[in-house]
Amino acid sequence: MVDLRREKDIEQLRKVALVQQSQLERLLELLASQSDRIDALSGADGELQRAIAFLERNGNDGAPSQDDAGRPRRKEDKPRKKRETFGATPQPQLPVYEEPFELDDADKICTQCGGELKPFEGQFDVTEMVDVIEVSYRLLRAKQQKYICGCGGCVDTALGPERATPGGRYSLDFAVKVAIDKYLDHLPLARQSRIMKRQGLEVSSQTLWKQLDVITRDLKPVYDALLEYILGNSNGVIGLDQTGWKRLTKKSKDTPFQMWCLTAPGAVLHAIKDDKSADTFVKIVDTFSGTIVCDMLATHPAGARASPGDIILAGCWAHAFRKFRDAAPNHPDAIQMMNWISELYDLDAKAGDDADARAEIRASESSKTIRRINQWLMSLPVLTSLDYGKAAQYVLGHWTELTRFLANPHIPLDNNATERAIRGPVVGRRNHFGSKSLRGTEVASILYSLLETAKLNDLDPAGYLADAVRAARRGEILLPVR
Repeated sequence: MVDLRREKDIEQLRKVALVQQSQLERLLELLASQSDRIDALSGADGELQRAIAFLERNGNDGAPSQDDAGRPRRKEDKPRKKRETFGATPQPQLPVYEEPFELDDADKICTQCGGELKPFEGQFDVTEMVDVIEVSYRLLRAKQQKYICGCGGCVDTALGPERATPGGRYSLDFAVKVAIDKYLDHLPLARQSRIMKRQGLEVSSQTLWKQLDVITRDLKPVYDALLEYILGNSNGVIGLDQTGWKRLTKKSKDTPFQMWCLTAPGAVLHAIKDDKSADTFVKIVDTFSGTIVCDMLATHPAGARASPGDIILAGCWAHAFRKFRDAAPNHPDAIQMMNWISELYDLDAKAGDDADARAEIRASESSKTIRRINQWLMSLPVLTSLDYGKAAQYVLGHWTELTRFLANPHIPLDNNATERAIRGPVVGRRNHFGSKSLRGTEVASILYSLLETAKLNDLDPAGYLADAVRAARRGEILLPVR
């Protein structure tokens, strides 16, 4: 080591300076290399910083952050919403009742002179309060008037109230409430039975099940019509997905049921089947011809090939996005791919609901982004063991399905609408676990389908379900779509 503060030999100092200059040049080269790498990742000014902020927000999340349209969303895309209202939340749906409150006789005395206080006509302090009326059950004794003709040849009886089962003990509204509580609010029948007991009603879970069994037999034609509606009124594009549904039997070797889900704009259909095989795929989609947006489960292409209809499959960019998002903490290059996928969503958002505008943007701008993605993926080294490499292989392996959207403006970029449609049944599965019998799966399929579709169309689920049963008993079909 040379002590530069004390060294007086000019030649020795020159040697030290040359070594330091060489080291400085090497550091500058390294800095330039890293700058080029950052520029390659950023793609545009500030994009790297936006991507890092996006990654920090989503790094520990199980699914990508999404906006209302289901597209991946970066932090700067989400400006803080200004508060528009202050104070109590308006309650326009609640009925309003007025109740007067008066002083007790003992308090009607003036505190100054001791005289009697009299009402100040037309003057009140008016405030609002949200109140609750407990659910109550009653035993309705229906007295159906009989009529007779003076000739004695005809006797008639007035119609009675609508019942869940003709001649049964429980009303249609009672059965509808049981259905709503289980398949919309996720209350198991045994829990409903306990709640009813606290309200004074003694009823077993088996009796509650009987009410559901009866009304869903009436609703089966509506369920079948909903399937036809989805397959025939979807611009030739539907979504498909499935999830497990536990088989509540005592046999440990029994495999779970599978809940299949089909979606079209404004409509959802659930079908709980024995498995997720290609044969089941064919049975569900029947003779449908068109595009099915789904994940790339092996049975889906097999089912599409075996189907009597002309089916093509479209891939889901949200699945690809998640794979690169999961790889990004260990492989920052994945951020570039995430930004390009987000760009596809941004371009679609520019068109809004205009299919013609979307087709034009996809043909001109989205196709350029797709070419950049393809060139970038093809330039990557083969990485078979890393999650980064697997994400790239997923996109390249399903490139045809993932780029279907460029030729058809009605094909969404992802299958998020179908995944959202499954959320309700998944929450219900956590509460009442599954089904014991094949009939149980049929009841669940019918009620989940009609109620989830009613929700999508902003219909009152209880009102719709009761009206649909009444219509079905008249031989009419009342679909929960607007």
